[in-house]
Amino acid sequence: MEVRKLNSNVSVLQPKQSNSSPKPSRDNYVKKIHRRRIVVIGVIFAVIVLVFGVQIVSAHNTYNNTMGQIEISKVKLAKQKSTQSDLKLEVNQLHNTSYLEKYIREKYMYSKPGEQIYNLPDDVKTTTIQK
Repeated sequence: MEVRKLNSNVSVLQPKQSNSSPKPSRDNYVKKIHRRRIVVIGVIFAVIVLVFGVQIVSAHNTYNNTMGQIEISKVKLAKQKSTQSDLKLEVNQLHNTSYLEKYIREKYMYSKPGEQIYNLPDDVKTTTIQK
């Protein structure tokens, strides 16, 4: 503040006028605060995006692993069902006496009394001759 003396004994206080006004420094301060806030908000946003990104990638990997295991299990299940149907067919055939006799003859080389067995090369099946 500047004091001016007039022609009288009374002094009047008037604001000091200078070339630099306080407004630009206030504007700089406000801009600095806004920049700082924007940086802080940007960092928080980046951290949140990073955390959610890691969660999404982790969930995607877990999903892919689970789907791979499901495919492997489906293949195993199909193989087991095929084996089961083959075994059921064989069990049903083993209840048939003619098939059972043929099976025992081929697998264990049994013969009926008076029967001769000839082994031929693998191309031709074993034949039996009855007398």
